[in-house]
Amino acid sequence: MDDIVSEQLHRQQQAVKVLGQLLARVANEKLPIIAWRISSAQSESILTGHCEAVDPIQRQRDFEAWREAISAEPWPNGIKHERGVRLHASVVDHYEEVTITLTAEISTDEL
Repeated sequence: MDDIVSEQLHRQQQAVKVLGQLLARVANEKLPIIAWRISSAQSESILTGHCEAVDPIQRQRDFEAWREAISAEPWPNGIKHERGVRLHASVVDHYEEVTITLTAEISTDEL
């Protein structure tokens, strides 16, 4: 295994550890279940939580619940695009060196 692959594997393992810690908080803090994705590059690991509730109000509530739980910094007013807005927030777990991002898509029809 070359060094680049080994480093990416290590970064993904760090993200898995952080995800495990976050999931352990769900029951204790009554956090909503959301979808998670792990991605990594040679220099960073990113853990992304996607709030996908069918109801747009619940989707926003799920986003805010997780944002507050992990003290993620939101992008003011989200990221606007022609189909609506993407709520986005992020924080870095400096101990594991994993960036945690949260997203929720709200379509123009749902606003």
